[in-house]
Amino acid sequence: MNLAPIILFTYNRLSHTKKTITALQKNELAKDSELFIYSDGGKDENSWNKVNEIRKYLETISGFKNITIIKRETNIGLAENIIEGVTKIVNQYGKIIVLEDDIVTNSYFLNFMNDSLNTYENISKVWHISGWNYPISNENLEDTFLYRTMNCWGWATWKDRWSNYEKNPQKLIESFSKEEIYKFNLDGAINFWEQVEKNLNNQMNTWAIFWYTTIFKNEGLCLNPTQSFVENIGFDGTGTNTGYRNNYSSNLSRINYNIRFENKLKENQIATDRIKLFYRQNNEENKNISFSKNLNKIFALLSTLKISSDKYILYGSGTGMDLVSNFLINNIEFIVDNDIEKHDSYKNGFKIIGLPFFKDFDTNSKIIITVFGRASEIIETLSKEHQIPKDRLISLDIF
Repeated sequence: MNLAPIILFTYNRLSHTKKTITALQKNELAKDSELFIYSDGGKDENSWNKVNEIRKYLETISGFKNITIIKRETNIGLAENIIEGVTKIVNQYGKIIVLEDDIVTNSYFLNFMNDSLNTYENISKVWHISGWNYPISNENLEDTFLYRTMNCWGWATWKDRWSNYEKNPQKLIESFSKEEIYKFNLDGAINFWEQVEKNLNNQMNTWAIFWYTTIFKNEGLCLNPTQSFVENIGFDGTGTNTGYRNNYSSNLSRINYNIRFENKLKENQIATDRIKLFYRQNNEENKNISFSKNLNKIFALLSTLKISSDKYILYGSGTGMDLVSNFLINNIEFIVDNDIEKHDSYKNGFKIIGLPFFKDFDTNSKIIITVFGRASEIIETLSKEHQIPKDRLISLDIF
């Protein structure tokens, strides 16, 4: 097998770097792979002391076909270090596997990356290989899936795709339409676009969001494993662009490697819907959603409803409706809301009917209660005061 070179970016975190390299050495393909390590320089005396400690350690490592250490003489920052390093190595080898110093890999990570690179090399629709996936339910999902968004926690690509990379926030803001921004933001589930704006305003200096915009502009897709091959250990406050988070944790206990690759060259809607729900239920503005601990059960129920050709009416036009309508977008007839002032208005493209007028529009389809935490109360009201049979009412309050 023609193995892709590995490029690793380090700065001043010795403990993280050791864990990352130790895990990588345990990959069976490590001994046949070339490793390039880009060590960024320090910002001050203290950080230079830490950088020099790491460089001493890097001189001692083994377990790879060849190891090349590139020592930056100044601190150029993570973004420029990655952009320059990836560009140089991928131009030289035609493909590349990329890691940062806080990405711990499963022992089959290199197998997955190299197999993926070889499988999709000549399939121009696929631009990026990710080693990580969100902690979502894998029910009704294959080993891999295609998805619009780029994940940078252990990734790979090819020279012909990376050659399109462009970091130009002003140009993007001038060229992206509102509809494109909405789609870019996973149909409103997460505000990725603000990173473009913050780079323009010098509030951030990042690289990854511009790889995503590049892929998005070219209508590319990204391959993801259903079960992660990496774990990010950088959410301890030590990273350049990370804070303290544990809701992105991964389980690396994959016992064997037997991957079947996605052959449908389109975005997997089930996976995409689950990722949207993952972001929404982790959004600080939506802490009131009480079903987070039962999310997999919600996924299972909505997936079952989606597979059928049945149509549904949604009760409630708040946050819960946003979540469910994104998941069941092709199965929804209209929305019913108790607030009469919302009657005859629209949300997410669906017409809202005020509850007092519901009988004039009723199609006898089943009604999904999207007001989380109050389903029992609402079911009783609809049944007693509006004579709607309980067997038409579906609750998502699964406890």
